[in-house]
Amino acid sequence: MNPTDAKLQKLLDAATKATSEPAVAPPLGLETRVLAQWRAGTVDDDSASLFAFFRHAMVGASLVLALSAVWSLTNSGASAAGDEAALFDYDLQASLTP
Repeated sequence: MNPTDAKLQKLLDAATKATSEPAVAPPLGLETRVLAQWRAGTVDDDSASLFAFFRHAMVGASLVLALSAVWSLTNSGASAAGDEAALFDYDLQASLTP
């Protein structure tokens, strides 16, 4: 048997032979102080402000995405530069096709 296993077995045997004592209730003053501290202990969580920042950033990014989508759909693309680019793209694809 391993020496650490023997020590552990010795500790477990001593724990089984120990008598259990009834738990004593804490004094009333201690219980009152602990409960008052627990109720007053609403510490500001740093992660809440971080989540709020990410939520605002997500709303802003969504707004920018929606505005750019609307702008690109309203932009007709019927300008001379757009037509020239489409013709150049067609010529390029036609020259690459075997």
